[in-house]
Amino acid sequence: MKIIRFIIASFGGYLLTSLATITLTLGLPFENKAEATLFASMISFIIWLLIILYAFSNVQIKKLLFQLASVCIILFIINNLLMLES
Repeated sequence: MKIIRFIIASFGGYLLTSLATITLTLGLPFENKAEATLFASMISFIIWLLIILYAFSNVQIKKLLFQLASVCIILFIINNLLMLES
C-alpha cells in the first residue's frame, strides 16, 4: 500500500503542482510574467510537499485519488478560462 501512496504522491502531486503553477502564473497580477512564473515556481515546492504529506496521512486511497483528480480537473478548467482571457 505504501508503494501506491508513493506513486500517487509523486505523479499525482506533480500533475497537481504543475497545474497550480500554471494557474498562479496566469492569475497573479504581476507586471512582468517572469516574476509571476518565478513566484509560482517557488510556491509549487510548498504545494508538492503538502500533497506528499497529505498522501501519507491517514486518508483512504480512493478518497485521495478522488480529491486529487477533482482538484486537477478544476485547475484545468480555470487554466483554460484564464488562457481564453489573455
